[in-house]
Amino acid sequence: MGTIWLAMDTQLQRHVALKLMSPRYLSSAGARQRFAQEAKAIARLHNPHVVQIYDYGIDGDAPYIVMELLEGEDFAALLALRNRLVPAAVVPLLNQVARALTAAHTAGVIHRDLKLGNLFLARIGGEEVVKVLDFGLALLDSGAEAPTQDKEPMGTPRYMSPEQLRGQPGLDHRTDLWSLGVVLYLLLTGEYPFPVHALEALRRHNMPLSFRPPSSLVPELGAETDAFFAQVFAADPAQRFSSARELAAAFSSLVLAGRPVRAAKLLVVDDEPLMAVVMQQRFREQIQQSVYEFIFASNGEEALERLRQYPDTDVVLLDLNMPKMDGLTFLSRVGEVHPLVKVIIVSAYSDMSNIRTAMNRGAFDFLVKPINFQDLKSTLEKTLKHVGEVRRMLRSTEENDLLRMFVHGGVVERVLSAVRTPPSLAGERVESTVVFIDVKDFSPVIRTEQPGTALRRLNAYFEAIVPELVFRGGVVDKFVGDAVMAVFRGQGHLGRALDGCLAARQVLQGLASRTGEQSPYAHGVSVGVDSGELLSGSIGAQALGRLDYTVLGDVVNRAAWLASIAGRDQLLIREAVRQRLDSSFECAALGTRQLPGSSVPLVVYEVVRRSMAVDTAEPTLPPRS
Repeated sequence: MGTIWLAMDTQLQRHVALKLMSPRYLSSAGARQRFAQEAKAIARLHNPHVVQIYDYGIDGDAPYIVMELLEGEDFAALLALRNRLVPAAVVPLLNQVARALTAAHTAGVIHRDLKLGNLFLARIGGEEVVKVLDFGLALLDSGAEAPTQDKEPMGTPRYMSPEQLRGQPGLDHRTDLWSLGVVLYLLLTGEYPFPVHALEALRRHNMPLSFRPPSSLVPELGAETDAFFAQVFAADPAQRFSSARELAAAFSSLVLAGRPVRAAKLLVVDDEPLMAVVMQQRFREQIQQSVYEFIFASNGEEALERLRQYPDTDVVLLDLNMPKMDGLTFLSRVGEVHPLVKVIIVSAYSDMSNIRTAMNRGAFDFLVKPINFQDLKSTLEKTLKHVGEVRRMLRSTEENDLLRMFVHGGVVERVLSAVRTPPSLAGERVESTVVFIDVKDFSPVIRTEQPGTALRRLNAYFEAIVPELVFRGGVVDKFVGDAVMAVFRGQGHLGRALDGCLAARQVLQGLASRTGEQSPYAHGVSVGVDSGELLSGSIGAQALGRLDYTVLGDVVNRAAWLASIAGRDQLLIREAVRQRLDSSFECAALGTRQLPGSSVPLVVYEVVRRSMAVDTAEPTLPPRS
C-alpha cells in the first residue's frame, strides 16, 4: 500500500515517520479512503499505547501521514527471537494492548487488522512500551458497514474472526478480541491456533472452527489455559469475553493464580554407575512424597544438556573427576545455560585444591566422599532454602516492574522518603484532591454469584477505571471493597481528578452500551470528589512490620460520603469545590444534604460534563510545519 520514510521535521527539529501512499494506488478511491480512515482513526485516540499522529494532508495528489518515530521491534520479531514467551512475560504486553483497544473501542474504532506485525514494543524514555500500529483497515463506528470498495473481507486471514472472514456486515469490537486471542496464543505457543485449511473451510462452507488446545503444544500451560481460550474462540461472539480489559484481566488472574507446588529438581552428575541407585534408595520417601525429583548425568557435557532439557532444575550435585567434561569445566560453563542453579561439589579429600578452585568458580557448597547422607540432607535443605529466597527476590523484582506500569511514579518517591524518615517525622500537610469511585449496587452480586465470577466482574471495573486515573497523574491509594480511592497532587490536581473520573465513566458507559445489560459493566458507578488540605504519611504497626502510606482528613471522609449518596453514574462535589472550577465544567445543583456528624447542611452539585468544542468532521491534527 505504501512506504514509510525516516524524515526530519525541520520546524521542531525532530525525527518522524512519514507514511506515503504507493503511486500505483493513487487512482484507487478505496485505497485513498482507507489511508484517510487511518489518520482519522488515530486522531480519535489519545492513548500512550497507540502510535501518535502529528499531521495528515495531501501533497499534490499524494496523501501522507506524519507519525511518531518508534525504536524497537514488533511482536513478530520478538517471537522469532524467543520462539515463545512464558505467561508471566506475556501479561504486561497483553495489558498494554488491552488499554489501547479499550480506548479505540470506546471511541467507536474497530481495528480489523490486529496481528503480531501491528503490535510494536517501543523503547521510550528507558522503558518498553507497547504501541498498536496501522489503523488502515479500521472502521470508525462499531457496527458500521465497511467501505463499499471493499468487495472482499479485509484483514489478515490467520487472525480474522469467523464473522470477519465470512464478510458479515455489522462487525463490532469482538472481532478485535478474536484477533487479540490469536496474538496471545502465538506468544504462548509459537503456533497458530487454526490451520489454514480450517479457515478456508469456514470461509467457503461455513464449517465450524476447532482450535488446538495450547496445552497440547506447551503442557505446562494446563487445562485452565485451554478453558480460557475456549471462551476467547467461542463461535458465538456473545459467548466471548465482552471487552479487551476483561480478556486481559482473566488471563492475568490465570497467571497470578500460580503454578502448583512441584518437587525440587536435583541433577546428580557422577560417572559412578551405582550413584543413581544409591540416591533413589536413600531418598525413596522424599521421592514418593514428591519432595525431590532426581535426574542424572554421567559427565559435565551430558549435564549441560540435561539443564537445557530441564530448565527448572534447582540444585546440581557435582563430582569433579569425570570423563569428557570434568566438574571444573562444567562450573565454568553452567552459567551460560542456567545462571541461577546452585552447585554442590561432591568429591574426595585428595581433591581439596580443586574444591577451592570450584568454590572460586561459583560452587555453593561441598561434601566429601564417602557421602554422609544425613549431612547431604541438611546441605540440600539449606541450599534449596537459598534457592527459594533468590527466586522470591526475582519474583519481587518482576512484580515491581509490572507494578510500575500501573502505579504513578510519585508514590514510589514518597514511600521511599517515608521509609528513610522516622515515622513520627514522615507526615506532611498537602493540598490534594481525593476521588472515590464505587461500583453501584455490587453487593447483590457478591451474595448471588460464585466468588470467582464476582471478583472477575469487579476487577473488570477496576481494569477500566484505574488507567484513566493514573494516566492523569492520580495515585491509587487503596481498594476499599467495591470502591477505588485515588489521590491527585500537584498543579491542576482538581481538574485532572475530575477529568479522570469523567473519562473513566465514559469508558464504562461505552463498554456497557456495546456489551449489553448482562455485561460486567452494567452496574455503573457512583463518584465522590473533594479537594483541600490533607495529612499525608505512613500509618500502621511498625513493630509488626506493617505500614501503609495514605492520606487522612475531612477531604477523604467527604469524598467517600459523596460517593455513597451519588446515584448511578453521578459525580458529586460540594459547593466550595464547584467555586474553584473553571467554566468548562458543567455542574447541576442538587440542593443540600446532611453530612453525618455535622449540623451544617452541605450544598451538593453534580458534575455533568466538561464542555469542549470538538470538530468531528475531520481528524483533530496540529497545523503542518
